[in-house]
Amino acid sequence: MAERVALVSSSFPAQAGDAAGHFVAREAELLASQGYQVSVFAPGRARTSGTNPRVFFLADGGAMGIPGLVARLRERPLRALGLARWLLAMRAALALHGPFDRIVAHFLLPVGFPGLVHLPRGRARLEVVVHGSDARLLARFPRVARRVLSALRADGAHLRCASSELARLLDELGGGLPREMLSVSAPPLDVSGAPSRDQARGELGIAESTRLAVVVARLIPEKRVGEALAAACLVDELCCVVVGDGPERSRLEAQFPGVSFVGQLPRPLTLRWIAAADVLLSASRLEGAPSAIREARALGVPVVSLRAGDLTEWAKADPDLWVVG
Repeated sequence: MAERVALVSSSFPAQAGDAAGHFVAREAELLASQGYQVSVFAPGRARTSGTNPRVFFLADGGAMGIPGLVARLRERPLRALGLARWLLAMRAALALHGPFDRIVAHFLLPVGFPGLVHLPRGRARLEVVVHGSDARLLARFPRVARRVLSALRADGAHLRCASSELARLLDELGGGLPREMLSVSAPPLDVSGAPSRDQARGELGIAESTRLAVVVARLIPEKRVGEALAAACLVDELCCVVVGDGPERSRLEAQFPGVSFVGQLPRPLTLRWIAAADVLLSASRLEGAPSAIREARALGVPVVSLRAGDLTEWAKADPDLWVVG
């Protein structure tokens, strides 16, 4: 009988091409292709889709989605009620559709904790995937972090970190975690449908002579998009395009009138912009294994980034990944 795996995530594509949680969808597809029976529990309009993986969307009252949980709660604090509703519905759905052999929780906060800690789960092993922003948020509150990690340790949870830097951070916050509790593995990506540079430029109407820099990010303060654009504006005749949306957009548009803001796009269009670029820029220091950077390098696009996650180590083996600052 096939091993049953539950993937639980606060971010997951609501429809084909949706960029939200595309790495979670890719993991679900890979597990299914390896013979596992996969169920996914995610926020969205209540419905069920697919067979394997089978996706259960549970109502969250608009708490989750672009540009991220924290930004959406800042905008409308009452969305916290929707988050609580989703967490309760998710636990009930796991009990209803279980038992599972393994539960994989994407994002330490709020899915790993408080969502799944101390959940009665029978034989199921709990694995929490830590991406970056979740660990950084926890690090702001060291005493809380120690209690959270202690609870996960007592629950027998395994923490799969997107970078070794995040693993070191959690080990420090937890006061020294057992070695077997931590592992490092970047989330899977798939760029197989992306066009070549020439195809992308033709589809976007970009001349071959145009020097193009692209920024792909949620437009929230933590992503430091303004810093990336300020640096780009120092380069003569460099055309800059920002893919993404969020509460910082209007301020950034006013500050950088010469930059093109194309908004939040379906993932195939985002990959098209990345493929067309001469360089991808990133100024965020919060990342674990930045998806946009890994996508750019998979497509042969050079990257200039501030130091984050394991980028400095990656750059040692990649001459087109330039890590500064």
